[in-house]
Amino acid sequence: MYNNELEVAKKAEQMLEAALRRKTSSFKDHVNRKENDTSLKDATAKAAVKRYISKKDGQKKKYYMRSLSIRMARHGFIQNYGVDTTRSGGDRSRQEPKNTNYGFKSHTMKMKAQPFINEAVKDSKVVEFVMENVTRIRAENLLFEVKRLIENPST
Repeated sequence: MYNNELEVAKKAEQMLEAALRRKTSSFKDHVNRKENDTSLKDATAKAAVKRYISKKDGQKKKYYMRSLSIRMARHGFIQNYGVDTTRSGGDRSRQEPKNTNYGFKSHTMKMKAQPFINEAVKDSKVVEFVMENVTRIRAENLLFEVKRLIENPST
């Protein structure tokens, strides 16, 4: 049983992150990936929680979960949603192993969507968990406030 939304947010982060890691664990690393480049296997979940201090309740802190987001390298979202576009042409230059300048033409880029993010969210059951616990906590807080106002209407 979770007593405040901060605890719910931390548990939701863990659930979603574990599901993302299960989905991305079978992915291969890119052939040209450098050591310090981010990998899809490093995907994380981050909850935004707002803290309020109620002066009426003697400086009591209340936490409200605002959102739950997925943090990963940009190519993960591109892989999830797919691409069907025309890439513009241009010029490139490189210095290693030798100085080379070259141009390339515009070309179509098509990549089939692989909805691993949607599957991870569904498999984690984080949506149901957050809805159930946050609504319960907020309903309890609302009932407590109504009771307090009925018992002591002057505050």
